[in-house]
Amino acid sequence: MSAATDPKQDLGDLDEFDGFVLADVTPKLEKWWFQYPHLLKLNLLLVCAFLAQFTCGFDGSMINGMQSLPSWKAAFGNPTGAKLGTLVNAINIGVLLSALFSSQLCEILGRKKPITIGTALITIGSVLQGAAHSLGMFIAGRLIIGLGTGIVAVAAPQLMTEAAYPTHRGKIVSLYMTQWVVGYLIAAWTTFGTFKMDSSWSWRLPSLLQGVPSLLQLVISIFAPESPRWLVFKDRQEEAMNMLAKYHAGGDRNSRLIRFEMLEIQATLEEEKKKNAIQWVEFIRTKGNRKRLWILLFIGYAAQLSGLGLTGYYLSKILDSVGITDARTQLLINAIAAIWQLCCSVFFAMLIDRFGRRGSITFGMTVMLLVFIIWTICSAINEQKNFTDHPLALAVVAMIFLFQVGYQPFAIATVPYVVECSLFSLRSKTAMIFQFCGYTASFFTGYVNPIAIDSIGWRYYIVACVVLGLECAFAWWYLPETKGKGLEEIGEIFDGDELLTGVQAISKHRKEQHAAANLRERKTFVDHVEVSNNP
Repeated sequence: MSAATDPKQDLGDLDEFDGFVLADVTPKLEKWWFQYPHLLKLNLLLVCAFLAQFTCGFDGSMINGMQSLPSWKAAFGNPTGAKLGTLVNAINIGVLLSALFSSQLCEILGRKKPITIGTALITIGSVLQGAAHSLGMFIAGRLIIGLGTGIVAVAAPQLMTEAAYPTHRGKIVSLYMTQWVVGYLIAAWTTFGTFKMDSSWSWRLPSLLQGVPSLLQLVISIFAPESPRWLVFKDRQEEAMNMLAKYHAGGDRNSRLIRFEMLEIQATLEEEKKKNAIQWVEFIRTKGNRKRLWILLFIGYAAQLSGLGLTGYYLSKILDSVGITDARTQLLINAIAAIWQLCCSVFFAMLIDRFGRRGSITFGMTVMLLVFIIWTICSAINEQKNFTDHPLALAVVAMIFLFQVGYQPFAIATVPYVVECSLFSLRSKTAMIFQFCGYTASFFTGYVNPIAIDSIGWRYYIVACVVLGLECAFAWWYLPETKGKGLEEIGEIFDGDELLTGVQAISKHRKEQHAAANLRERKTFVDHVEVSNNP
């Protein structure tokens, strides 16, 4: 291996950073980030990953709205129950199919190329969905959208996490989840507007609009930078250094930040390679990875089993259950709720580095539990009064809005938390498992929710209360905090001495460097003595 690609030879003088962490060498920005051309360009290019959640949010709101559109009901035979569940779940099925290969794509091709592939599929699926002349064609388009969504959802958070400027990582990955709400908002108001159209364009137009952001992502992804961590892992150190210097330091390869980032990345990944940490068995082999796996499974399923499926896809049925049956009123509530969700999402995303990941998750779960308890009580009393108590119906609508005060801080923290906690070697697998958990849960609730609401009404909300109670207990007891640490330094929370990461890995290499230097000095001294004794 050449000097240009050998991590050990590239580590340089480690004594310079003895006792340092990433925060110590990250310069404080004296101006707004967009006033620095290299940071502006980086963040604009990361839009190819940033918009990944738009499709999911748009879809949830679009299907919500379409269930209130007479033309959509007429076109597809007013689907209900299991038939409606199949239509809603078509995207989930596509995502689950992508789980068979999405992590391998990210490990082999990197982070940006899978985004290009996935966004191309979403664009094609959106066109097919918008042009559908039968239920089968509509479902086929949604399957293709799901396939592309699954690929992008695995690659996108990794690219942002691994390529973002250190002090931007938390906010940019948290704001990534706000795009779900942006998509939801645009779809809500689109379907509210197309409700007035007395033709199939009332549902075809929203279906086609679902692919517009993906087309933008597709174009931008061609020019986006690759993850420097993936480049280092593939022994492409020079490319990684160029990427970091160009986008993190405006081209200054001698910047202390860039040299420290390279040291930390190389030292950490070299330790992971020594442990062969890329194998699936690593998830259960060490204590640190077992803790990561439990957190991953918990957050993956909790994101969908916390009541989101009810407000995300079956809002019209909830409103029907409390006596609000007018289609225009339902669409208006859906559209206003979308604006409220966006406000909550952006607000809590901007506070992610202050509240922390654990703080946001525990706060959110506690609020959701309290909301669902009140929601259940109001729905039960309203049913007993034969839906004649208008204030109780309004109380349920208020709970739908207050639910977002809990769900949004939880949602915006999930992706950065899961991706940050993972070792680089397992990050693609982690992102894939996270998506698999979320979409299997969504697949389950997509079928169960409409059937359960039709069968037992408000009593189904008791299930959400029980699930949220268990989730609250787990979150408060088990989740560690990760805020304020560099990406490689988070491993110290989980691994201890089992696997050295971040500063610990640098320290180990510094000791090895000193030992090697001492050995060379002793060898030089011995050689000198031998030459002196044998003139």
